[in-house]
Amino acid sequence: MTGAANTNERNRWYESLRQRYLSLARRRVEPDAVEDVVQEALRVVFEREGIFSRDTEDGLPPLAWCFQVLRNTIGNHYQKRRTRSREQNIDTAYGLSHGKTPLEALQESESETLIHALLATLEETDPQCARYLQRLAEGEKPAEVAEREKLRAAVFYRRIYRCRGKLRELMREEGVTA
Repeated sequence: MTGAANTNERNRWYESLRQRYLSLARRRVEPDAVEDVVQEALRVVFEREGIFSRDTEDGLPPLAWCFQVLRNTIGNHYQKRRTRSREQNIDTAYGLSHGKTPLEALQESESETLIHALLATLEETDPQCARYLQRLAEGEKPAEVAEREKLRAAVFYRRIYRCRGKLRELMREEGVTA
């Protein structure tokens, strides 16, 4: 019976600690993160199961140590949030997405600039090809472009094949191999 009494006492103590943690965390953490922070702090406390049998924990009374755990967990939460925010700002500043390195983003940007310059050159000799390729470069699907141009898909694909050949020739003239 003594073991069950101790278990009930510990459960009440954890519930009381949880309520105190929630009260404090609500004042210091954004609402959608409160429960996560509290659960993380309680996990750390629970892992030190022997806290009930000692007078001090890391040189502090057990209850003070528990609140130090909460304080550290809240600090870790804000540190992670700042790190994520900083990473997102860097990605945005360099035009990075999907894990591209700055060098990859720069190379992609330079490639896009070159393609647009070559399309402008192609427009002088074959405006229809330049228009088709520009729309495809902007992300339109070939079927959408064919429909907009009022062409059958098979005809459009043959034209695109020839247009891509013209673009490759311009690239060779510029010294770019693809």
